[in-house]
Amino acid sequence: MRQTNESSSTSELLEELNDDSVTPKSQIDNISNEINQCDDGEQNITTDQSLSSTMNDFDEKECILCLKLIPKMNYETHVQSCLPATPNSYQPKTTNQLKHDVCFNCSSIINMNDGSGFLIPCRFHHLYCFQCLYKSMNEYLISKTTPTCHRIHCNYQLSRYDLACIPLTQRMYQKLLSLIQNQQRPQCPRCHFYIDFKNINDLDEHIEFCHPEDFLPCEYCHCPQKITLYEEHSQQCHHDQTGRQQKLVEFILSRTKYPFSVQQIEFFIETQKKTKKILNALNIVEQLAEFDDIFPMELPTHDCDICMESCLFDDIFVFGCDQSHKLCYQCYEKSCRNQMVTNKILTCALCSYQLQYGELKQLRISSEELDQFIQYQIQKTFDRCYASETRALIKCPNQQCSWAFEPNDPNERFHVICQLCQKEFCSLCNQQYHYRTDCQQLILITERWFFWCNSERGRYLTERAGQDTDYAARLDEYEREQAKNRQRNEELRHRYDTAVEDENYKSRNCRHCPNCNRVVERMEGCESMICGQDYHGGNIQSGCGEEFTWDEAEQYQASTVRKSTETINDLPRPESPLITHENITCDGCHEIVRGIRFDCVHCPSLIFCEKCEQRYTLAHSNENRNAGQQQHVFRLIMTPFDEIL
Repeated sequence: MRQTNESSSTSELLEELNDDSVTPKSQIDNISNEINQCDDGEQNITTDQSLSSTMNDFDEKECILCLKLIPKMNYETHVQSCLPATPNSYQPKTTNQLKHDVCFNCSSIINMNDGSGFLIPCRFHHLYCFQCLYKSMNEYLISKTTPTCHRIHCNYQLSRYDLACIPLTQRMYQKLLSLIQNQQRPQCPRCHFYIDFKNINDLDEHIEFCHPEDFLPCEYCHCPQKITLYEEHSQQCHHDQTGRQQKLVEFILSRTKYPFSVQQIEFFIETQKKTKKILNALNIVEQLAEFDDIFPMELPTHDCDICMESCLFDDIFVFGCDQSHKLCYQCYEKSCRNQMVTNKILTCALCSYQLQYGELKQLRISSEELDQFIQYQIQKTFDRCYASETRALIKCPNQQCSWAFEPNDPNERFHVICQLCQKEFCSLCNQQYHYRTDCQQLILITERWFFWCNSERGRYLTERAGQDTDYAARLDEYEREQAKNRQRNEELRHRYDTAVEDENYKSRNCRHCPNCNRVVERMEGCESMICGQDYHGGNIQSGCGEEFTWDEAEQYQASTVRKSTETINDLPRPESPLITHENITCDGCHEIVRGIRFDCVHCPSLIFCEKCEQRYTLAHSNENRNAGQQQHVFRLIMTPFDEIL
């Protein structure tokens, strides 16, 4: 319980008021008798007749305390009400220390040394004796009104924290809690964030275990993280670019002085970014605290294109159509329901743009209803594709997933992310998507990377170490890290063996679609074929939908599978100088790449040099494993002029 010595007794204040430098002494002498009666517990000051000798020529008189002009008939009452608030608004010129405080309500003397009073943290820091405090709280309970510092003279509303600090019975505290409207949170004296708590024990526990020196702000999401977990968090945050701001918003949301909405905090952060300020969670909280419970900015709004109601921009959905139509979420949902009732494919409410599954997932409805909307759209997509002449379709290769969509160009190779199960795949071969290389080359790149990790790295470093001491150190590191590489190498071996087996099977049983070059297989029946499904319907797969005969299709040619020893001649000889890849920097050491260059074919851009590849490709492998993804493959580029597709 915080208490200060900012109040004073009435008699002491009168002594200080006798200072001629503050107020004319003659004026003080004329009313001293009236004010002194307050120290004796009197509730009324002398009548107007007792002051008539000094005020008979004036209609108004200046208050000795607040210096306001007061009508004669109200002067005494005003002085009595004004007196208790004076110690904070009036600064007497004296060096004497005040020995006691007085109750703001009854003016009884309170000895602060024995904790017999309670200080309300209003701007005047009013002090109460416990008798007046309990009486006041009872009155609020009876009237069922919001507890304030004083019913008449101070409208500061008590917060949950203020109430928790008052020594009340549990029953009285719970009843008063329902009347509290002030949502101000207490500030932790250690981390300086504001704490959202259910009871006072939560706050005490937070303060006891709060050690801000053990935390560092993440360089990506800017949220304080425990030092022991910082590296792991930082790696995850580095690859999760879309969720960084959401993490910061969620962190700040429960740590502001007053609760603000998600939209308000997001808008405040965006404003900070525009001014190119370095984002810092504590700085944002401190800036918002300056405005108390009033958000200092006006959030942007937009009119719904259907109902024309003005909504916060976060409550407006923007469609992916060419016109970027904008609907409030209520109109968006209503439009989808109407289209389902009329058995139509789900489109933008104002045009024929077909809704994608990522857009449907933005609907603010229950998960059960959302599943119904998505399954409905999937079925309508199938019906639409196979009722048309082209019938081109891309379907998720996950057999347990029913997601599919109609591509603009079924012959184009592009990166696909399933909107239901999040599986990533190539639109042509259905394998893990590969950048800068075609589907046929992927098996050769996988083969070379497998051989490099299992045997050729060690051989290459051994040969180079005989001529370069730098390579001797890398060879030592390679030998120390053999155990850590073992799991990654086994996973690569499984991927390579599976790829070889798949190539052999396709060379025996499969052909290429004459139109889109996809791999097709005839299971049974006549020679009539449709790319992407059985000729008479069913067994839906990705395909261009074109009809052809089995004899017209070209035989599938398996990629050449070589032995490990056959790749030795591909690597640079130890006596050859290292090649410099101009303008290409390593993502590990950030230096120009020299020697063999290692490009991840499953990432948009990830490049390592010789000295970094073992350490960083192993870390990349662990990230993929933790994310439940297949091992990525790196392409070995020997010269700066290798063709990259």
